[in-house]
Formats: sequence, structure tokens, C-alpha cells
Amino acid sequence: MRLTHLDVRYDLSQPVYVNNRVPITFGITADAADPANPVTRNVAVTFSFVEAEPSDPEKPLACSSSAIDVEVTGDGKEQIVEGFIWPTSLCAALAAKGAPVNLQVDFNGGEELASELESDIDAPSVVLTEAHRGDELNQRCRASLDGADPKLGCVHAIDLQPTPSEGGGTLIDVRYALSATSSVAVVPYRPTENIGVDGPADLEPSLVVQSRFVVNGRDPYTSAVDPALIPPSLVEAVPSIVEDLQFGLDPAGLAALSALPGKAVVSYTIESAADSTTRLSLTIRDPADPANTIAEALIDRVVPGTANDVVHELFLADEALAAVSAGGIWEDQSDFVVRGCFNAEFPQDGNRGEGSVDDCRELEVVLVHETAPASGASSLSFDKEFERTLGNDRIGIDSTMSTQNRLDLSGASSRIEGEVALHGNLGAKFDLTLARAFGTATLAVDPTKNAYEIGVDAFGQRLYGLERQETTIVNSEDFSAAKSFTIGNLGFGFGPVRVGFKIGVGGTIGIEVEDTLEALTDDATCQELLNSAESFAACGRLTRVTTPNFGLTGEIEGGIDLKLVKAGVAADLRFATTRFPLDTTLGFGLTDEERLLVRGSATWDMSFRPLSGDVSIVGKVGFRRFAKSLKVHLFSFSSPEITTRLLSLAMDASEELQ
Repeated sequence: MRLTHLDVRYDLSQPVYVNNRVPITFGITADAADPANPVTRNVAVTFSFVEAEPSDPEKPLACSSSAIDVEVTGDGKEQIVEGFIWPTSLCAALAAKGAPVNLQVDFNGGEELASELESDIDAPSVVLTEAHRGDELNQRCRASLDGADPKLGCVHAIDLQPTPSEGGGTLIDVRYALSATSSVAVVPYRPTENIGVDGPADLEPSLVVQSRFVVNGRDPYTSAVDPALIPPSLVEAVPSIVEDLQFGLDPAGLAALSALPGKAVVSYTIESAADSTTRLSLTIRDPADPANTIAEALIDRVVPGTANDVVHELFLADEALAAVSAGGIWEDQSDFVVRGCFNAEFPQDGNRGEGSVDDCRELEVVLVHETAPASGASSLSFDKEFERTLGNDRIGIDSTMSTQNRLDLSGASSRIEGEVALHGNLGAKFDLTLARAFGTATLAVDPTKNAYEIGVDAFGQRLYGLERQETTIVNSEDFSAAKSFTIGNLGFGFGPVRVGFKIGVGGTIGIEVEDTLEALTDDATCQELLNSAESFAACGRLTRVTTPNFGLTGEIEGGIDLKLVKAGVAADLRFATTRFPLDTTLGFGLTDEERLLVRGSATWDMSFRPLSGDVSIVGKVGFRRFAKSLKVHLFSFSSPEITTRLLSLAMDASEELQ
């Protein structure tokens, strides 16, 4: 296995500051001993900052960024990887010299760990300096993927400088990014008739976004660790680890490592793509009080060394809502720009060679106006869907819930379904449907065609299922089961090595039902059902209170115990906890003149605690290029709890279908 590409995606005419991240792209090419049977291995790739011209060749100054875990297949094809490396606090001495710095690349800890790891991979380290540019290993590496000018040798001259400071203290620089899983923003429909007895449904957000914050200027591998999350096996292997991970700080000092030095907020605006002169504010669901909205959200915690993702639900309100409504300045516009800005009341400074240093980011969206529930001469329906995709490429959760309630010439039908899926990439890709529950009921004008089915699945396996086809169906059920599943063969870089671990997913998956499908012949009952004085020959009533529910958490177990590296995983992770009860009554009646009248109502509520938590690898490293105690933070995500009424409709009077 050889390094065949390395590019620093940074304007190297600008200095690189200590404890500021540097984006890179690198390529690895591996060949199997038996080309006919290539194998796949995970390799820890470590990047070190080294003196370009060592003053003491026997003891050159060097400092390292924690390894990047790469899954490599020995098929001779180059694998391109994008990532970030950090010149940590240990690079201060190197930066103080003011001399150019180059890079060194090691695989699986290099020679120092080769014997203990007993690796059979031929992957020698490579020092990418001008003095070694002509070496055979170095000539395999291209700094550019441009075939005409590959820039062999991959020598990158880095001007490493101390962290910027002001008033005797170092400065931080919070890098901001903005994303959304959908490019469509919605103007929600607000009904003026057939509103549920308890009022209309809650206003839905027009767009759900993720704001990402990365702090430059603080050591990426030093931040507070909850002692309760340190694995007992690591405490046994390193009895001093709890104290070591205090990094010589008191509780206030530890808390300050992730706290911002002053007030900071994020706010959002919208503007028409055709009118950049008018920018109107969007409101944000208040994380502290989900029933309210706020103009800006406080950002007071950014854990060093990783991307910190925060979900915000954005609403069109006041001037912005008026602008996109009938008679508004943007009523005929569909192309818009949503802009998020990080505003800090403290000075910032840091790397300037990584793209824009502006603290505002923009998203292009198409604005659509939600329409009234489907209604036609032959059918009526009350439908709703809820979707959230949260997390990032390391750990993400997709949640989809939906309901369809329909009245047509064949009768009445109702369906509710929910699904939660986990996906990500931690040394290996994983994709798993964690839980699924559904309930379908069909009450036909011809009762021989009635149908009923409920099902509950966990990790792709059916836990409970029921199917019935009867003229009258009554079902009362409260099913729940505790299940778990393990995703193995995962890993992440820690110091110079890969720490392997597994994700355990567990919790309760269930469904509660109180469903009745029945044909009726009592005229008074039919008249009440349909709120009509007509005389009925027969009618049908479908009533249901159906509540799928999931409560899923995650545990991550793993570690490494070598002479020079001892580590374990500290994690506090919740995937999803939700209940989404549907309360619906659908009725139809055949009059004495064989006219079909229908009437219905549907209320759908939801409580949803989405993906949130922190995952780190903590431990000790005996390499001179690394700090003795490390916390490598690989995931930090927060999102507000949601309690909302998604659907609230009730027909005042019956309607005739034809």
C-alpha cells in the first residue's frame, strides 16, 4: 500500500495557525498479494507536521494530527479521501521557529507499532520534504490529479504560526456552515373550514436546516469528559485516566474549553432570488420552549475538534409571510435564498486560506404553497407526512411518518405508518432500518371486501403482525417489544491507530390500537354519524385510535489496549423517541335513494425527540508526537424536542360523492 496523492486544499500563501484545521485530499493505492482475491482492510493514516529542514536531523521537531481511518481494498485502484488535519498545541514549538513545515504520513502507527500490531500490510512511512522528493516512495505521490502536471513528490511548504492572540489571550475562530436535506421551502396551508374540534393543526416549519459550527484556535483533542462515560475497562487499564482527562484543569476550566468567550447567536433570513435588496427575517422554533418561536438562537457550546451540528426549524411569519402571500411583494416568486448568519460579540481570528471566512452562508430553495386536502366529486382525503433527516455522514437518522385517510365510492380507508433508519460511515458504511410500524384499515361499501392489517418490524424482522378480513372488525391491542441489534466492524482514528468499536441499538418498538370497522343499519345512528337528516338504508363507520411508538438509544463499545496506546469509547447517544397517535372517524351512508354521503375527521399528534448526543474516544498515547491524554470527539449533534399536532380536520356536514 502506497500514498499516491496528497493535496492541501488551502491557500498556502496564507499562514496556518496552531489549533486551526487544514483541509486535505489524499489517495491510497493498494495491491493484494493475490490479485485474484483482493482483500479489504482498515488502515489508520496519520499526518504529522515536520521541520522542512531539521536543525537536529536526529531529533526533528514534529507533531501529529489524530489518524484518519480508511477502508482500503487491495485491487490496485486509487482511493481518494477528503478530511481535515490539525496542528495541535504540541505544534507550538514548531510554530515558534518560524521555519517552513512539511508533512509526513504514517500507516498504522509506523515502525513504532508495527511489531505489536502484527500487521502484514507493506505500507512504509513517507516524509514529504524537498530533501526526499526524489525518493521512490515520494515519486509515487502526486500533489495534483492533473495528468499534465502531477507535481510529483507532494511537497507542501506550510507557514505554521502560533495561534492568533489579543490582550494576552489566544483567539478562536468559529467556522460556520449551513445545509438542508430539502431544497423546497413550504408555505403551509391554513384551513378556514372543517377545522378539528380542538382547533387547527399547529403551524409547520417552512424549512428545516442544520447549522454547523467548528471552533478553530482550541486544541482539538482537549475538552471535558463526563467521568461516568469513561469505560470501566479503560479505568482498569489506566487507573489514572479519570484524573488524566481533567487535563490539569478544574471544573470551570474544563467547561470553558467548549464555551464561547462571549455571546453568539445564529439567525436566518429569506430573500427573493430576483430581489436581493429586500431581506426578511425567519423565526426559529425555540429549543427551550418548542411551542414558541424566536428571532435568533443562542450558540453557547462548541466542542473542539469536530463539527457541531444543530437543527433549526424555520418559519415564515410576520413580514416574510405577508411578502409571499397573496398581495405580497413576492406572491409570484418561487426561487428564494435562505441565509444563515453566525453573529459573535467577541473578536475572532484564525486560518484564512480555507474558503470564505465570512460568517454567513446561503441556501437556494424553491418556495411552494401547500394546498388544501384533496377533494373531488368522487373522493375526499385527509393526508399528512412528516420527514426528518438528521445527523451527518458519520451518524445519521432518517425518520418518516405518514397517514392517509380516504373516503371514496368504494368506502373508507385509513393508514398510518412510521419508520426510523440509521446510516453512516465510521470506518465502514452502515445502513439499517431500525424500526417500522404500520396499521391499515379498509371499510368497504361491500363488507366482503373489508381488510385490516397491522405490523411491527425491528431491524428488518417482523415482531408482530395481524391480518383480518371480516364484515365487522374490532381490535384492541397494546403490543411492545424490547429489541436490540449490533453493528460491528466500525472504527475511528485515535492518535496513531484505529480504535475498533461496535454500535449497539436498542429500545422498545410498539403499537397501540383501538380500531373498529362496522356496518350499521340503525337509521338514527347513521344520521348522527353523517350529521344528516336523510334517511339511510345502511352506513359504515371506521373509528380508530392507532399509536405507533419507538424509543431507540445507542451504545458504542470498543477500545484498544496496546503498550503505547490505550483507549475506549465515551458515548451518550439517542437515536429517536416518538409517539404519533392517529384518532380518526370515517363514515359513509347509502340513502334510500342510493346516494352515497360521507363525513370524516382526523387528528394526528406527534411527540418526537430526535437524534442527539456526543461520541468521543478517550485514552492515553505514548508517542512523542501526541499529547499523553487525548479526547478525540467524533460526533456532536443537538436538535429540539417536538410536540405538535400535525393534522386536525373535521367535516361539519356530510358530502355526496358521485
